[in-house]
Amino acid sequence: MPKIVDEQMREATRRKILREAAREFARLGFDQANINLIAEQAGIGKGTIYLYFENKRELFLAMLRTIAQTQLGTVRAALAEAGTLEQRLARLFLAFARLAEEDSDSFSVYMSALYGVNRAFQAEATRLLRDYLAVISLVLEQGQANGEIQSDDIEASSLLVLSLTESYILSARVLDWPEAEITNRAEAIAHTIIQGLAPKPTVT
Repeated sequence: MPKIVDEQMREATRRKILREAAREFARLGFDQANINLIAEQAGIGKGTIYLYFENKRELFLAMLRTIAQTQLGTVRAALAEAGTLEQRLARLFLAFARLAEEDSDSFSVYMSALYGVNRAFQAEATRLLRDYLAVISLVLEQGQANGEIQSDDIEASSLLVLSLTESYILSARVLDWPEAEITNRAEAIAHTIIQGLAPKPTVT
């Protein structure tokens, strides 16, 4: 078998393991998840998984880093497109809504690493949180330079935007709101955020 094909097959298997790991860790948490079951669900032998990951902790960390790369790429793409700050924040909201719907296992694992049963990996998840804040801060700084908002603390405002977005989507999912209902509110949510950060009229 040509080396390039072998490498492609190995990478495909690795991605499948990580996908099944996200499903298992989201369902049971790190402590209760069974690495042998993950191997079985990925369609490989129990011993084969150790050719890819030394142990369950290494598997979890690799999965979390892959999630971080994917989610951060999605967020950056959502905010990179030109538009008003309100339009860009609406796209940010939509990006998170899609991540929660289309890759719910990864979204749940990341959130649980920050706040839930997988908090043993909080430090790793916090790196992604800081990356999110850096991207959002840049967008808010651009909005402030354009006169769209006024903020004395861009980092705090970025955390507010991120927290409102994540908590809204998490709560909506708990309430079993359909994706369409969540996404239809994107523009209204972005408008509400902008109104809170809008420049205050000068009193003369």
